[in-house]
Amino acid sequence: MSTQQLASVLLVEDDPHTCNIFKMVMDYHELNLTIANNAESAFEYLQKHSPDVIVLDIFLPGTDGYQIFNRIRQQSLAPNAAIIATTAYYTEETQNDVMARGFQGYLPKPLDSASLVASLENAIQNK
Repeated sequence: MSTQQLASVLLVEDDPHTCNIFKMVMDYHELNLTIANNAESAFEYLQKHSPDVIVLDIFLPGTDGYQIFNRIRQQSLAPNAAIIATTAYYTEETQNDVMARGFQGYLPKPLDSASLVASLENAIQNK
């Protein structure tokens, strides 16, 4: 799958540095990126749009990424979207945990911009 097939990405993230990395990578690859800084903004966006990929920060203030993931799936918001977890607070078990919960991918922080697009493509292939 090429990056051209990845039409849109929703990033649910409260860290400005991570948002900037995503924006630079997405702009470089000419991909459509929408950033939601919290759960409310994400759900508002998902009422009208269905992105190809959703990247959820696990540790957000208020509603965390796991709760957002569960609501997206329970309410069939963006039913065809691959959902990737990301976090700076992880252990060796984090990747296995997020995959067991149903996420299609995992990106540890700090993000490696060189592998970001490959991770998005892999998640789409595995959804």
